[in-house]
Amino acid sequence: MKREKQPFASFLFFTFLTLILFAPAIENIAYLPTLNLDNVITFLCLIGIVLFQLKQPKALMTQEYIIIGLMLIIIILGLFGNMVSGIRGTSFIILDIWSISKCFVAYFFGRLAFQEGFFTSQTDRLVLYAKWVIGILFLLLLVNLAYPIWPSTEFRFGIRTQYLLFPHATYLSATVFFCMLFLGLKNVRYHIPFLLMGSTLIFFAARNKGLIFIAIYFFMLLFQHYAKKKSFKISYLILPGVALIAMFWEVIDTRLLSSTTSARSLLYQGAFKIADMYAPFGAGFASFGSGSSVKNYSSLYDTLRFYDYYGFTRENPQYLNDSYVAMFLAQFGYIGVVCFGLIIVLFLLMINRRSGSTQAFTLVLFLYAITSLFTELYLTTSLGIITFFLIGISFGNEKTKPALGKDALWKKPFH
Repeated sequence: MKREKQPFASFLFFTFLTLILFAPAIENIAYLPTLNLDNVITFLCLIGIVLFQLKQPKALMTQEYIIIGLMLIIIILGLFGNMVSGIRGTSFIILDIWSISKCFVAYFFGRLAFQEGFFTSQTDRLVLYAKWVIGILFLLLLVNLAYPIWPSTEFRFGIRTQYLLFPHATYLSATVFFCMLFLGLKNVRYHIPFLLMGSTLIFFAARNKGLIFIAIYFFMLLFQHYAKKKSFKISYLILPGVALIAMFWEVIDTRLLSSTTSARSLLYQGAFKIADMYAPFGAGFASFGSGSSVKNYSSLYDTLRFYDYYGFTRENPQYLNDSYVAMFLAQFGYIGVVCFGLIIVLFLLMINRRSGSTQAFTLVLFLYAITSLFTELYLTTSLGIITFFLIGISFGNEKTKPALGKDALWKKPFH
């Protein structure tokens, strides 16, 4: 029976992977932006979770039950915040709830919809898939450098930023980075030419975060090879993390906290003001920093006089939803931020229980997602969806689930 299901599961996995990975490129085609491909696919995932759990229930880990509970608390905080701030709009509130939840829907879909050991069985195909994607994008880069089919007016690091098929360089950088992670799942030393091609693509995408995570990725590969250890303890990250924050604190302070000219800094300053105004619950859904708050142009933007700043106006709101953390702080207050911090800790604890290439894969992927929260609405985009889907399917790969305890919910089929 499992062998019969394997081709369908493989088809489902790679279809999901491709559609979400290239959703921004597909929606960049004329007449297709209204598809909202990532929302449609994630909604189908939600239906899939219910169907799979009714047909063949699986138990969750204790940490996962806690994560679900924390998300419910955050949603309640948001609704209470709407009551306090007086910001209304049922459709906008529902859209915001979906926006912050869909990455977790993708996680549980990956976690529950596939058989144990499925992810490991797809390693060879993932490596081949990554080679094809990197190879094709690299050829497109060479063509575009010689003859700009996809022209760009943006310059970074003294070079012209490349977008290729995508509407923004961030998507190109992230797509290549995901594929480089796939190459690290098996015999990485045989894939060096493709890793170099991927690094070149990320260099021409000219995103700081992409370059930083190439360095982290290669560090993890070297650690695995030379340390001869199967497990990387999360505690190993504390000292380097503190050191990096200390070294770059002036840059962090200027760009995110104290600048009077940086758009992102003004966004964070506004978030702290709102969190203080509606402490400790926040202003609620669709109030600040989210896609719905921009469409609705929340009254809080007028309160903060954001209309005086370029990129924050009703006519040009391009910088208003430029940070997930700022959005979360303003909408759910200090209690919401603590709940979200606990979710991050729980994921790190689950990653800490893994070992080998699976641990390296999920750890780098998760760190990439978390650092992205400070500079964009990462978890609400296709990138957040695919990140948590891959983490979920990696966690569901093991035959023995850690820390299950005596959880019985979903463990037995209904009769």
